[in-house]
Amino acid sequence: MKSLIKKATMVALMAAVMPAQAAIQSWNMSGAVDSGYYNGTSYSGQFSFDDAGLLSSGTELINLSSLQFNFGSTSFDLNTPALADALAVFQDGVFTGIEWSVDATNPAIGFSLIVGWSDISDAYFAYDTSLGFSGAGNLTYTLSAVPEPTQSGLMLMGLGLMGYIAARRQAK
Repeated sequence: MKSLIKKATMVALMAAVMPAQAAIQSWNMSGAVDSGYYNGTSYSGQFSFDDAGLLSSGTELINLSSLQFNFGSTSFDLNTPALADALAVFQDGVFTGIEWSVDATNPAIGFSLIVGWSDISDAYFAYDTSLGFSGAGNLTYTLSAVPEPTQSGLMLMGLGLMGYIAARRQAK
């Protein structure tokens, strides 16, 4: 009976530590204005979203679960008054960028993160101020390093196996 319980525990442990695929994606973005009044001003940020429901067909929009964006010396996040929700945009399963616009009235500078046409290499940043200054710049996205589920699963399975062996030795 003890043997059956131990085997069932091992099977449950292995099933629990072998997820199919991580659904949370975390990205970094950066760039610099290359035209207009703010020429040379840099911007950067991080964001994440859950792509578990992605169908990989047509245009798909996913709400961001977190967003931090810095332009010059000002920080923005999902609580910043915006014209619409911040969205990750996919075209036929390919990430094309973030769609998000902050109005120029609050703060005095507004900006938009504009998605690419076919992939993230076409994405860009554009700004406009309440004084009428405007410009644009490049936008680069990079996927944050996330541990692979299989590596974590193998590590947990190894620890479970070591625990099983230790318990077995102690029982003898």
